[in-house]
Amino acid sequence: MKAFFIKVSIFFLLLIAIDKVNGYVLEYVVNHIDQGGAGRNNYICNKVEDDIIILGSSRAVYHYNVKMIEDSLGYSCYNCGESSNGIILSYGRLLMIQQRRIPKVILYEITPSHDYLDGKDNQQYLYRLKTMYNRPGIDSIFLDVDKTERYKMISQQYRYNSSFIQNLIVFITKKSADTGIKGFIPLYGTADTMKLRKNYIAYDSNKEDYIYDPLKMKYIHKFIDLSKYSKLVFIVSPVWYGMDTAILDTIKNICQSQSIPLYDFSNDSKYVHNTTYFKDGKHLNAKGADEFTKDLIKVLRRDSVIAY
Repeated sequence: MKAFFIKVSIFFLLLIAIDKVNGYVLEYVVNHIDQGGAGRNNYICNKVEDDIIILGSSRAVYHYNVKMIEDSLGYSCYNCGESSNGIILSYGRLLMIQQRRIPKVILYEITPSHDYLDGKDNQQYLYRLKTMYNRPGIDSIFLDVDKTERYKMISQQYRYNSSFIQNLIVFITKKSADTGIKGFIPLYGTADTMKLRKNYIAYDSNKEDYIYDPLKMKYIHKFIDLSKYSKLVFIVSPVWYGMDTAILDTIKNICQSQSIPLYDFSNDSKYVHNTTYFKDGKHLNAKGADEFTKDLIKVLRRDSVIAY
């Protein structure tokens, strides 16, 4: 029996050792990637110190031409948005950015499905934060989403295993998807009109009562509080379909109570059903992004939201 326990103990010690070694190797790999999604995440979390930062979902990544903003407003800018993500990741990224510098301005692209509607999807927002778990304040985000994460994160390898093959390939080949122009990734080409109109039927008919996610709502307020030393602006960029304005009532009420500017371009007639400006129903192409950025800059200047 004693020999059995010794063998079991040795087995678990080996597992721990393997986990530690693999974790350190993967940590080294990820920390030395400077392109693609991982490289962009490293830069945002470790180096961004710009005057203006942009946060939000893929609609933030694809819709805000950073160079145009810099040239027009005279401030440095970086696009910190992330595809299929929202307020939970954005809070974590802002928390890490503020450890180096408080941005002058935060432009936040509101995407209701990712920022405050219930989608049973909060776990996915931890993906880009896993490698930053040891940074101050990040562990509390994991505990808010899933209390079992504290035990999972004991494993060094767990923090990197969801994309270790992809990261290893990028590390070795030095080739990856576009990192963007200061985080902005333009989309080229125009949407298929037939697909847009076919999808419009499903999109337009899905007008049920909206269910709000209490955790996302908590992080909306935490994000606003964290932004108190910056000029925070919420924005809804154009949608080819247009948007049911009722879905924005919650964020509009919050902005009104907190005196936060909110600019809603979702139903702007210049863009709605104008395929020239869209890559698909929810994302502007490069031409649309340039046009929208021009319109946004005009509004920011008109209302003196940003001093320049």
